[in-house]
Amino acid sequence: MKNRRRILFMGLCFIFVVALLAGPAISADPTTIMGTVNDDYQIVTDDEKVYEVAENEKGDEVVKLVGKKVKVTGTVEESEGMKIITVTDYEVMGD
Repeated sequence: MKNRRRILFMGLCFIFVVALLAGPAISADPTTIMGTVNDDYQIVTDDEKVYEVAENEKGDEVVKLVGKKVKVTGTVEESEGMKIITVTDYEVMGD
């Protein structure tokens, strides 16, 4: 009986740790940036911050707009010092 309780307790601890670590990624607030799309699948803002565009339907549309200034909304994550935006919506800002 004690062994079952120990296994249950360890399982609950594992679930808690996974939820704690995944929480920031799941609850990331939407962010809006403005910048120019380059041919490296990135958006470069006026203050020279570089955002990699994640692969998804909207992101694939944005990276085709090389040389255009865009306003992009999505969630931003940092990985190995790079900012990665998963695009949920975008708008081309003039021609």
